[in-house]
Amino acid sequence: MAQSGCTDPYATNYNPGAIVNDGSCVYAPIHYTPVFRAAFPGSIVTESSGMVWTDGKLWTHNDSGNPDEIYSVDTLTGAILQTVVVDNYPNTDWEDISADSNYIYIANTGNNSGDRTDLKVLKVAKADITSGTVVHVNAQAINYSYTDQTSFVSSSTHNFDCESLLAFKDSLYIFTKDRGDHKTRVYRMPKVPGTYALSPYTSYDVNGLLTGADYNPATGEVVLVGYFSGHTNSFMWFLSDFKGDMFFSGNKRRVEISNGLEWQTEGVCWFANNRFIVSCETTDPCPAAFYIGAKPWLPPVGISTLSNNANSFVYPNPVKDILNTPSIYSNFRILNVNGVEIRKGSIKDDSIDASGLATGDYLLELTNAIGDRSVQKIIR
Repeated sequence: MAQSGCTDPYATNYNPGAIVNDGSCVYAPIHYTPVFRAAFPGSIVTESSGMVWTDGKLWTHNDSGNPDEIYSVDTLTGAILQTVVVDNYPNTDWEDISADSNYIYIANTGNNSGDRTDLKVLKVAKADITSGTVVHVNAQAINYSYTDQTSFVSSSTHNFDCESLLAFKDSLYIFTKDRGDHKTRVYRMPKVPGTYALSPYTSYDVNGLLTGADYNPATGEVVLVGYFSGHTNSFMWFLSDFKGDMFFSGNKRRVEISNGLEWQTEGVCWFANNRFIVSCETTDPCPAAFYIGAKPWLPPVGISTLSNNANSFVYPNPVKDILNTPSIYSNFRILNVNGVEIRKGSIKDDSIDASGLATGDYLLELTNAIGDRSVQKIIR
């Protein structure tokens, strides 16, 4: 029988002899604060309650009491590039946003007092979002209720608020923000519009209030964000190597991201393999804004960590069109200096076509069949 244990080399109890991950990995405490990127326009986005990166665009939205709109955002300045108005459903309490290849999903799932009976996820077809600066769409509703909720009396310590949504394969998943016990339960629902009674199928003690979630299909990871009471102890959970949709069955790494201020972290999304964006609502003294981060336990991909192995060098560099590579590598990725993927593919005839890249500096990542990696700076 294959030996089970902790299979993550970054864990403190890593077992090099283990083949099957039993979810037992333990990690050293980490405190890390993502880097401020930009504030949202204060007249439009005051409560960035959720975020998603899809088709090369960053989307966000406000929460209850605000217009029934989602916004495409400039990732450098925070400016609003496009406004999509949902005409047929109000923003009762929009708490998160997710997407797949064809649809954007809006979680009208906020339930601060625990007394809502009209919970739903809104399904918006990407094909309906034309190129106009302001676009009007109709959404389909995926209505649901909790089978384990028996009381609808208003309460400040109930466990039936939900502010985190992710799309994973053929289903949608919501994670509760348990005000009573600071744990979370996970519910699964179809992406098909209808009315569903949902039962929790797994749970975990996240030690806090979850407010956002996202899944990274490129790495198979889930990221969660939240805070503790008072908004001054923000945190993230990174979930990896899990079985099926049992998100807490594999590696569970917690990272404290508090900056010491009242920082109401509400949205999170992946936008590159190891990079993410966190957003916050307006609090004193922090405006609604977004921040860029990377997994703090990984060595940064930058000039200081580039490969100095002569057998890995590429040429010519600077390059005009064709970049020659060592024969030991089979795949490549080209990233800009912020770590955003520009191009990827298989290496053919020991060369990469670099034509079409804008003039500037890039990072070239080369990998071979067994996962060995080299990262170098290239100039176009």
